[in-house]
Amino acid sequence: MNKIILLACCTFFFTSCGTTDTSISTSTFTGDGFSISAPSTWITVDKSALPATKNGTIALALTSTDIVSGYSNNMSIIKEKMTEIMTSKKYSIVNYALTTGAYQEFVKLDENTITFGDKDESNLYIFEAKYNMNTPKQKFLQTAKVCGDTVYLMTFGLGLTTGSTTKYEDMIKTFNCSN
Repeated sequence: MNKIILLACCTFFFTSCGTTDTSISTSTFTGDGFSISAPSTWITVDKSALPATKNGTIALALTSTDIVSGYSNNMSIIKEKMTEIMTSKKYSIVNYALTTGAYQEFVKLDENTITFGDKDESNLYIFEAKYNMNTPKQKFLQTAKVCGDTVYLMTFGLGLTTGSTTKYEDMIKTFNCSN
């Protein structure tokens, strides 16, 4: 499970703060084995701009075109084959436990159960943290979805000025396995 920390850290390469993205229009984005709705104004990050991961791969990275102070709201999905059978809910709980020690100034804001379209449940964690002392504090939404023997770790990185996260939670629930 230590590799989960590394994978989660890599997702935050796309740090964000204080953007003004208020778009609620969404589009469906697809990756290898899944689809998900995200803001239609967001763009796919070129694979050459993505960091290398020790385990798993970044299956999808999106970023807002609104940039404030050099940062933008973003979403990343890391895909990894699982070595042991685990439910989406259990994976999200274990990943969260490892995540809490991986960041600076970590503050848990909320935790709730979400249900995907296929009735699979997972825990959704909302927290504020700094990736390291050189990055701004951000608001994160994070959960996991297991599709067969593959897990997808989903993370939205949002500016601290983001009020309600309901629209992002609703987008996460649209994640659909397409294996």
